[in-house]
Amino acid sequence: MNRREFLKKGGAALLLLSLAGPVGWYQWEQMQADEAVPALSPPTARDNFLVVVQLSGGNDGLNTVVPYGYGTYYDNRPTLALKQREVLLLNNTLGLHPSLKGLKKLYDKGRLAIINGVGYPQPSRSHFRSLEIWQTAAPERTDMTTGWLGRYLDLSQPTANNPLAAVTVGAPSKIFAAAKHEVPAIENVEAFQLMLTRFREQERDLRQQALRGMYQATDTTTLRLVQAKGASALTASDRVQTKLSQQHDSPLYADKSPLAQNLQLIGQFIGAGVGSKAYFTQHGGFDDHAQEKGQHARLLLEVDAALSAFYQDLEQRGLADKVTVVVYSEFGRRLKENASAGTDHGTAAPVLVLGGRVKGGLYGEMPSLTKLEDGNLRYTVDFRSVYATLLEGSLGAPSQDILGASFEKLPLF
Repeated sequence: MNRREFLKKGGAALLLLSLAGPVGWYQWEQMQADEAVPALSPPTARDNFLVVVQLSGGNDGLNTVVPYGYGTYYDNRPTLALKQREVLLLNNTLGLHPSLKGLKKLYDKGRLAIINGVGYPQPSRSHFRSLEIWQTAAPERTDMTTGWLGRYLDLSQPTANNPLAAVTVGAPSKIFAAAKHEVPAIENVEAFQLMLTRFREQERDLRQQALRGMYQATDTTTLRLVQAKGASALTASDRVQTKLSQQHDSPLYADKSPLAQNLQLIGQFIGAGVGSKAYFTQHGGFDDHAQEKGQHARLLLEVDAALSAFYQDLEQRGLADKVTVVVYSEFGRRLKENASAGTDHGTAAPVLVLGGRVKGGLYGEMPSLTKLEDGNLRYTVDFRSVYATLLEGSLGAPSQDILGASFEKLPLF
């Protein structure tokens, strides 16, 4: 088989086998997507970073930001409701779950904003669909091929010359799907390289040269797509290995949860200056249909420890004013607990935004606990308003061009 035949038939597969984990790989249909990108000048460059943390499974917002001042909350949650004396008070009606002591300290310092009642029209209670909506910022479309931060990349960096314009740490999502960019998903630094360690040094070097040679430029359209994928992955791997070689684990991350480890790696990426403007990671397990109280408390402890350590890490690096973190879940839970001492899929929920430049406090209106829609809370803040605020206030990007419409901005910055 000659080089051209090999690339046509197996080059893409070899790329996946040679680099451990997904490295900017989208399905072939996505590679050929030609969704139009507005022809705009790049937005004003700012040395700021956005970190998106997704709490997958549907976090119970009512037991995260607790409406302890409302009798209806206790009426509907006889076993799950948190007692008033347990809650970390925010005002005379709302408080944080007792697992969130670190976040309460950030709130008291004015570095944590809590946006209540965030959702979207005609909400879906399907995990898959609602996650897609949050990642694409297009509730009305089921054919959207790009994510909202993928469109940001296409607008802010019109030429795909930076293989690390953004990074996913952990499992990938659609949030960075773009028309012109490939975004790597990195589980850990050691695995994000050519896996040739079982070969002797001389043979390893020859194999590496051969693999890199196969992804040199070609004049065939189909092969150019494969070549671009491979070249981007190899360049990203080289940069990661070089830039992060001097980074070390921090004792701040005493909790060893997956989220803590992912945020520690993101801190190392930001500190190393790899050229990434946006990061995405997620923490799962929030689908609490049964025996929620203990499980939810444990998960929130992990979230609290990870985010608190990450903020301290940024402070030590002198980067707290440069980084904004947004924490959301695909939906909240229903007001009324179910027969299994858990809660079922709901709708609106709080979103957390923290950072050195964030104007902390309570934003949005707490949804009514009495005027429900099919047993669910009615949203009071469109999630795209949060995105518009982050795009313009943190990344300096034109939110209307990225989101497709104008949304009210919150005074978070």
